[in-house]
Amino acid sequence: MTKILTILLSCSLLLVLVAPLQANDSAMLLSDNKEPAKQPTVLPTKDITKETAAQLAKQRFPGRILKVRAESRQYRVRVMQDDGRVVNVIVDGRSGRVKRED
Repeated sequence: MTKILTILLSCSLLLVLVAPLQANDSAMLLSDNKEPAKQPTVLPTKDITKETAAQLAKQRFPGRILKVRAESRQYRVRVMQDDGRVVNVIVDGRSGRVKRED
């Protein structure tokens, strides 16, 4: 009876120790030197250039372009309109969608 209990305890302990390793196995790939493989850094790409973003902002909000600032997935464009008001515009870096910043 004690042998059966010892075997059951050993098996359950083994399962408790191995189960988390199996769960993380698909997320962590090991290289030859047994260190976790580094995931490649994926930088967001932009389909719209800075110049195109400025043109799109100017079409929607006519005026003089003061500044174009690139961010991760969008551009912030500052436009001075003919009446002297400054409008901050956001241009989506992929779709080209233009909207006024609130």
